[in-house]
This record gives sequence, C-alpha cells and structure tokens, in this order.
Amino acid sequence: MRYARGMWRSRLFWNLFITTGLLVFFSVALLGFVITNRAQENELKQIEQSLRDKAAFCREIIRHSEEIDAIRARLIAMIREQRARITLVTSEGTVVLDSHEDPMMMDNHRERPEIRQARQSSDGYGTSTRYSTTVNQSMMYVAIRMAGDSKIEFVRVALSLSTIEQRIAFFQLIVWTTSAVTVGVALILAFWLARRISAPLNELAHGAEQIGEGGFGTKVYVSGSYEVEKLASTFNHMSERLDDQFQQLDADRQRLRAVLGSMVEGVVAVDEDQKVLFANQRAVSLLDIQTGNPEGRHFWELVRQRRLLEIIHHAFVEQKPYQEEIEWAGPDSRILLVHLNPLGMPARGFVLVFHDVTELRHLEQMRQEFIANVSHELKTPLSVILAAAETLECGVDEEKTRNRFLRQIQDQGARLELLIQDMLTLGRIESASQIFYRQPLSLAKIVQGCIERQSDRASHLNRRLELGSTEDVLAWVDAEAMRDILDNLVDNGIKYTPENGRVVVSCGQINGEPFVQVSDSGIGIPEKDLPRIFERFYRVDKARSREMGGTGLGLAIVKHLV
Repeated sequence: MRYARGMWRSRLFWNLFITTGLLVFFSVALLGFVITNRAQENELKQIEQSLRDKAAFCREIIRHSEEIDAIRARLIAMIREQRARITLVTSEGTVVLDSHEDPMMMDNHRERPEIRQARQSSDGYGTSTRYSTTVNQSMMYVAIRMAGDSKIEFVRVALSLSTIEQRIAFFQLIVWTTSAVTVGVALILAFWLARRISAPLNELAHGAEQIGEGGFGTKVYVSGSYEVEKLASTFNHMSERLDDQFQQLDADRQRLRAVLGSMVEGVVAVDEDQKVLFANQRAVSLLDIQTGNPEGRHFWELVRQRRLLEIIHHAFVEQKPYQEEIEWAGPDSRILLVHLNPLGMPARGFVLVFHDVTELRHLEQMRQEFIANVSHELKTPLSVILAAAETLECGVDEEKTRNRFLRQIQDQGARLELLIQDMLTLGRIESASQIFYRQPLSLAKIVQGCIERQSDRASHLNRRLELGSTEDVLAWVDAEAMRDILDNLVDNGIKYTPENGRVVVSCGQINGEPFVQVSDSGIGIPEKDLPRIFERFYRVDKARSREMGGTGLGLAIVKHLV
C-alpha cells in the first residue's frame, strides 16, 4: 500500500509514464499519418496511370478512325468496359464528344486545368483532380494532346474517385484503429515499465529520507533488474556502515561530554560568530551562566565580563593561542586563568578553558605570609639573643644585670626551640609521616590529665581551670595526639581569658559519638576572622598575641591532628 501511495505521488513515475506515453503516441500518429498518405498517393498514382493508359488508347482509336460516329461507337464500347468518362475537345476548347453529357450543353473546356497543362507540357499530358459540378462527384481528369492534323486536339479521360475514397477511408480506419490499439498497449507497457523503474527508486528515496531524519540502519527491500538489486544492496550496506559510524560517533561524543563534564576546569567552545558550541557544567558554574542550555547562543549574551570579551576578541584577531589571568567580578569574586586555543587554522572558533586559581593564589599568599611570619618569629628572639650576647661580650660587672641578660637568652632560646619543635611537628603531620598508635582510651582520664598539667599555669595567671561534665567514654585515639590537641586548646583558652575568667573542659558522647569540648569566658574571635583561625601564624590581634607568647602554630597543629 505504501508503494502504491508513493507511486501516485512520485514525480519520477509520472515523468517516465507521460514521456513514454507521449513518445509512443506521437510516433504511432506520425507513422499512421505517413502510411495513410502514402497509400492515398499510391492509389491516386495508380488511377492516374490507368487514366493515362486509357487516354493513350483513345488517342490511337481516334487516329485510326475518321468518322466521328465510328469513334463514338468504339469509345462507348470502351466506356462500358472501363467505366470511365471520355471527352473529346478541339483546339478552341469546343467539346466534340462526351460519353456522359450532350456536347452542345457543355461549356468551353479550353481553360480547364488538365487541358491547359496538356497544351503546355512537353509530353502532352495534363492531370487534374477536382469536384465536378456536372456529375456532382470528385473526379480525376487526365488529358492528352493529339498529334497531327486531327480536328480533335485533346482527349480527356475522367474517373470518379468515390470508390477510391471509400477504399482509402476503410484503409485509414484500419490504420488508425491499429494505431489506437498499439498506443493503448504501449501505454500499458509504459505504465508497467515506469512503475517497475520508479517503485524501487521511490523505496530507495524513502530510505534515504529516513536516514536523513536520523534513521541510520534503515534497509530497503526491492526487486527488479540486477542493477536495481545491486543498488539496493549497496544502499543497505551504506546504511549499516552509517549506523555503525554514527553509533561510534555518538558513543565518542558521550564519552567526550562525560570527560569534559567531569573536569574541574570549565570548557567552552565557540564558533567564528562567538556562538556557544559546547559548555560543560563547570564552565556554567564558574561563569555564572543563568540559562540551562547555553549552546547556540552568543557568548556575549551569557557573560558580561568586559575583560573576558576583550580577550576573546583579541584571540580572534591574532588567530593564535592566548592566555591571561583575570579577576572575576561578581557575588563570588574569584581569579580565573583563561586559556584560548583556536579550532583549526584559520580559526573557525576557539576553545576556552577556565581554571579557578583562587585557592591557588590564596595558598600562594599564605605561603608568602608564612615565610614572612616565620622570618619575623625567628628574627625577634634572635635579635634579643644577639643583643644580650653583645651586651655580655662588652662586659657587665653587675651580677644582677648579667643574670637578666642570661635569662633573656634562655627565654628566647626556649621560644626558638618551641617554635622549631612546633614547625617540625606540623611538617610531620602534613606529610603523613607521623605514626599514630590508636587504642581504646578513656576520654575522662585524658581530660583529667590535661587539667592537672595546665592547672599551675592557670592559677599563676589567676584563671580558673575547671572540669566540666564528664562521661567515661572509650575512644579509638592516639594518646599523644589527644594530649597535644587538648594542651593547645586549653593553652589558648587560658591566654585569651581575662583574670578571674573560667576555662572548662568536658567530655561525653552525643548520639553514640564521643566528643571533647573546651570552652572559656574569654574575649572570643570576630566572625570575619573565624575562617582563618587555623592558618599558621595567623593572629587576630598581633600585638596582644605576642605579649601572650606562643608560636602561632597551635591551632594549625590541632586542625591537622584532628
């Protein structure tokens, strides 16, 4: 049914059918026209030749007869035999004898076409075919000129064409009937041939349309000549190959999208008109793109960062790779390193790769601050030690003064030793080279031990160090690490709590999970500084912190140990 519907709508079918039908029709019509004309010409030529023979015979009769009555008698006998009309005409055109009419009643025949032609022609013959008003029939006339001194100048023989016309009409009927039958058969054959040719081609065209719409792997099943079947086989093979290749391309595309989508870098591809060809989710997040599907839209519609647009324009102008680090202005300020690489040469677009280097730059800043802080922390006690040593070298007589400088050297040396020890400890923890010996320990005993170690110092500074609510809970921990964590936290609490303040240490469990808590009534930490309290050497109030002592590494050690 699909083939039938497709056939009636097929332009190829109608072109083949109509062209073949018209070709057959005009060929048969031309052949019939030629055949009927030639048949009619042959019939007329035969009649003309017959009339010429009769005219010549009549001329011989007239030559051998002197009397008109004898001529009439012989001619009448011949007329009965030949069924022809004979007319004898003088040189002036007067009719002397006519086999069918009274000569006295007939017009002058001098200017009749056949008479005039016989008079003027070299062979003495004249022929004319016309409708005769005398006998009311179409007639063929043949006139022959007499030779000698006879009174009769011309002999004219005529024959009616009605019988010939009937015979020719019958012949034409046969020819045109045969032609019509031939055209009908030819049209049926043309219909069959056009259908046989167009049906498989329509099926192939339908298959090609399905492939064009994405139906890769579509197959066609057609029958016909060897060439058509070969074409169908080649088409099916091509369709299978296309299906395999597009499946492979789709799989590769999916893998590529998965890879690009899982990258921590943002990737955006734009064409020569700066329309987005691809953008992974990381790029959408980094560039604050609001639309869910940026593909197909201009990049400058999605991103309104002036410097980034200038970089892209510069890359298109220069037609070469380019990179630059820019500061991203927005609700979440960040630093992006932008790499641009052309798609082909000349560039039909660019691939933009965005690296978020905010954390890296922050770490770089922390490294610089760390170096500066370490230098400062080392410089201060070294300066005191050097100054005290120089003073002692110059000679100090008073024992009290000498002892004071020696105590300064000892204090600053201890401070240096503590600083170096904390730095080594932090380095071991960060490099994962510190070995922990975990075992089930009582948190209450660990907390009690910390209070016993720190109580003298708290009393000396007029702070109350108290044991809060405790629950004897076992925890799988390293004893030394837990001691360092608690000592650092309690030490900070004592240093930053004013006189008569309280530092409370408690332990227990919440929802089956063990915990340790150190709280104090100290000055607290401003909210803006909370994200940085675990940075090495970071101090909220640098002057006050140095007065309190410490290395500035305590909370960093606590963080990494935890």
